[in-house]
Amino acid sequence: MNEMATEVEQHIDVETEGGIGWIRFNRPEKMNAIGALTRRQLGDAIKQAERDDAVRVVVLTGAGRAFSSGADVTEMVSGGGMRTPEDVGNVLRNEYMPMLQRLRTMPKPVIAAMNGPAVGIGASFALACDIRIATPEAYILEAFVNIGLAPDGGVSWLLPRLAGTGVAYEMFFSGRPLSAADAHRLGIINRLVPADRLEEEVRDLGNQLAAQPRQAIAGAKRAVNHALTSTYEEAMEFESYLQEAQAGSSEFAAGVQKFLESRRKK
Repeated sequence: MNEMATEVEQHIDVETEGGIGWIRFNRPEKMNAIGALTRRQLGDAIKQAERDDAVRVVVLTGAGRAFSSGADVTEMVSGGGMRTPEDVGNVLRNEYMPMLQRLRTMPKPVIAAMNGPAVGIGASFALACDIRIATPEAYILEAFVNIGLAPDGGVSWLLPRLAGTGVAYEMFFSGRPLSAADAHRLGIINRLVPADRLEEEVRDLGNQLAAQPRQAIAGAKRAVNHALTSTYEEAMEFESYLQEAQAGSSEFAAGVQKFLESRRKK
């Protein structure tokens, strides 16, 4: 008897539209909880988006009413691959860390389109993006304390830098959500837009960024990432290094020519 191949569920949807690569959590029935299959597919999608020259901007978003409700805790207690404390640590080190580091360091802008709540490791993915655009219904929740865990997914590094240590401590200690409005006020979220306009707004921004000089965008991202862990003097030295590299590029030559032509027309 021939065995029928089982079709693999798609927990991550990937679409390239123009220069924008859309990566979408696709478990709306579970509020886009991240399990083992989701991690594998998400890792592949992020890696492919970084390597694909046709993709100039990456967007991470969710299907349904959540960005991501975080790790699929049911897998931790039902034999889904994380049965011991060591398993939990290894998943963070070997699976989540490479994905989150890739989002932060890839030489392309990464936008989180926060269509709803971003919880736990789901919040870590949103915070690892370069820009966050959210609906008013969205919120950020560091719920680790509610299940007896400390923060993970790099959020202990990211959140204090984005919002200050006081906000970070209160969120970590209390397990209470930070509303989209408050996150916007604190500068964590760049822009609030109605739900029915979220993807349109993100698409417009993505198209604008995709039209910018590729190497200049990559240089700006490298400069900010370097400055976050350097002194003022070290940051300026790294900027000098980047400018030296850019000054010999075709992008710079084209930009100068365009500037001079615009001056002559005035």
